[in-house]
Amino acid sequence: MIINNAKLRGKQGLHSIECENGRFVSIIEQDGLVIPLESSLDAKMNLLSAPFVEPHIHLDAVFTVGEPNWNLSGTLFEGIERWAERKPMLTSEDVQRRVLKAVQLLVENGVQHIRTHVDITDPELVALKAIVALKEKLSAYIDLQIVAFPQEGILSFPNGKQLMEKHLNKVLMSSVVFLILNILENMGLSRCDGSSTLQKSMES
Repeated sequence: MIINNAKLRGKQGLHSIECENGRFVSIIEQDGLVIPLESSLDAKMNLLSAPFVEPHIHLDAVFTVGEPNWNLSGTLFEGIERWAERKPMLTSEDVQRRVLKAVQLLVENGVQHIRTHVDITDPELVALKAIVALKEKLSAYIDLQIVAFPQEGILSFPNGKQLMEKHLNKVLMSSVVFLILNILENMGLSRCDGSSTLQKSMES
């Protein structure tokens, strides 16, 4: 594939870029506007750049504002409380519908690499299973990394320790990049409790 009439960051003029097997194989400066072949793409003097990266998003929670209640204080901690109210309402269809809508917006704005945090303080892992199931379907459009994220903590959450062990032993976790510890979210726990959380996850 050849892309004609493209502007490149840090370079003057227009360029033609040849792509083969997903890689750029040549970049040639043009003398001026060229008429693209039928098999080529015309960038129409727009900027051609590498895809953008979204390194931190919570796809399981997108488009849930006000459901069932609003975060009136606008604080992180009330936001976590509002999410805890929304979580029992999750279904696979609900999660996938919202994720697909968000991914479409990201792709339309040039994002190709996404790292999402997904809450695992849910005994049924509804959101995690739904997003893992979408990962392969979306692979033609985006590179999706999934972070297993204990939003309500591990030791501060009822049966959190047991849930973490269960999740780590599941086969589906092979599709998840890594487990990030939400020690700061262990509200009410001491420094020693936070250390115990870290130690337990490292042992696992």
